[in-house]
Amino acid sequence: MIDITLKLLLKRMGLLLVLYTLLRLVFYAFNYSTFAGAAPDQTVLAFLHGLRFDLSALTIINIPFVLFSLWPIGNTLHSTYQRLLRILYLVTNAPFIALNLVDVEFFKFIGKRSTNEIFTIGGDIAEQAGQLLGYYWYMVVGFILLLWLLAKVYPSAPVAALVKNKLLWRSLRLVVVAALAVLAIRGGLQLKPLRVSHAFTLQPAALGHLTLNSPFTFIKSIGQPKLEPKHYFATDAEVRKALPFNLQTYLQPDGPPRHQNVVIIILESFAAEYVGELNNGRGYTPFLDSLASNGLLFRNAFANGRKSIEAVPSVLAGLPSLMQQPYITSAYQSNTLYGLGSILQKAGYHTAFFHGAANGTMGFNNFARLAGIQEYYGLDEYPPALRKSDYDGQWGIFDEPYLQYVARQLSSFQQPFMATIFTLSSHQPYTVPEKYKGRFPKGELEIQESIGYADFALREFFKTASKQPWYNQTLFILTADHTQKSIAPAYQNELGAYRVPLLLFQPDQPFTGIDPDRVVQQADIYPTVLDYLNIATDKVLPFGQSVLDTSSTGRALFYNGNSYFMVEQQGVTELTATDELHFYTFPDLAPAPAAKDQEERLKGYVQYYRNGLINNKLYLQK
Repeated sequence: MIDITLKLLLKRMGLLLVLYTLLRLVFYAFNYSTFAGAAPDQTVLAFLHGLRFDLSALTIINIPFVLFSLWPIGNTLHSTYQRLLRILYLVTNAPFIALNLVDVEFFKFIGKRSTNEIFTIGGDIAEQAGQLLGYYWYMVVGFILLLWLLAKVYPSAPVAALVKNKLLWRSLRLVVVAALAVLAIRGGLQLKPLRVSHAFTLQPAALGHLTLNSPFTFIKSIGQPKLEPKHYFATDAEVRKALPFNLQTYLQPDGPPRHQNVVIIILESFAAEYVGELNNGRGYTPFLDSLASNGLLFRNAFANGRKSIEAVPSVLAGLPSLMQQPYITSAYQSNTLYGLGSILQKAGYHTAFFHGAANGTMGFNNFARLAGIQEYYGLDEYPPALRKSDYDGQWGIFDEPYLQYVARQLSSFQQPFMATIFTLSSHQPYTVPEKYKGRFPKGELEIQESIGYADFALREFFKTASKQPWYNQTLFILTADHTQKSIAPAYQNELGAYRVPLLLFQPDQPFTGIDPDRVVQQADIYPTVLDYLNIATDKVLPFGQSVLDTSSTGRALFYNGNSYFMVEQQGVTELTATDELHFYTFPDLAPAPAAKDQEERLKGYVQYYRNGLINNKLYLQK
């Protein structure tokens, strides 16, 4: 017979399981577009499967509570003791309830449940706490309400209840519960303890995010071991043979160095879904569309990650984000890595990075230095006299005045120069200057008005730049850091979550002979710049290739938190965390027959990436 103490513990833990199921339902409702393609029975199974992950996380979180609830000495049913247990219960669980609520909205930005990398942006969150609380006030209200309800319905011990069992029985009971707790934490009797990858067993794979809970992914990421090596191929030579990459192309350029300037513009959250030229004119980017008519806009361009912090290494070093942790904050951040700044400095270039947010945001300033970039221009460098009037009140300087400032700074640089510009106005909370309110289409998503403003700011930048002496000698490359909120069904799939624009523009020098349907990625920008400038180097990673190389139809790589994907015109290949392979047609993602060549390429990329980071040997030898 179960005694009163154990009954109370089971009721209290059961209450938390009910709460986590409710939070999963909220997560599902707020992110419905991600799971809309799943069959109803698979969605129900995801909820049921999620109980296993909930039980594991809740047991870990509540180890102190369980221990003190079943403490074998003294009267644990005394009213004072029970009040203290209630406080422990609420204090212990409150942060993880909050984390689950945070991911209801944060998932829309990063496409996966949170891990301990949330600590890496803690400073940014603290600085923006006021505006985040103002913007997501309903989440704060929801958290307070849930915590109040949890306290209200918390099962209480009967008045004047006494512990009747003897010390020996209570000690044995604690041992048995401890054994069951271990079983719950590891998720059952299977050989391997429960992992994040175990959630991705249903189809579509996106249901794995619904199965998981944020405390589980957060806890599992703490003290996470470094990457495990892969051995799909026995030797390094076999790996290199599988990779469609020719280092000789970059060692021996076709012609003499071209001393052109390079300006790379990374547009905050400019998903391909918002670009009119990529959607039969339906979009919010009239100026970007006009640039495309005189430049080279690729229709199948992909980001290598889902976060801003992942985009910069991809763009400036050709290193895609193929692991859980962003490279900038990973255990490998001190590895040998060569950025565009490192190579172009040796070729006599002045290099700079511009971002109108607070210095230190996302670690961009540190990575810029790592990439060999000489000067970093953040909020601290913006003219103090203009800072107050041009500040958006949230993140940094509005795009229009900031891009005008950048144009002036570029005009002061000695040529040739390479500059990277990262915009910010189309970042949540999507602030538009008061004087432009109502000027840009609102659209169906709250971000789309700010996309219109950012596109306008881009127009003004090019208007100013076109009057400068360096303009006609400059290659402009425009892309986005990642995608954002989606409303178009065509983009609500695994590929759509990574589709961004990628545009090359050289005033008065059109690009000819390049297929705009080529598959390209952010990691292609680094080799493209080197190829365009005819700069010889062996410091090129094999993950990307020049988009000017007509011998290939291109490819893109990304990692969605559970599987590696390789996108090619001939098909899409998926390699799961358990080394299962799936093949799909491109671009409609219908199941396709196995393709050995695609399998070997993707496995080659994964092994090269993981083992290269582990051994700090990413670069091919001459």
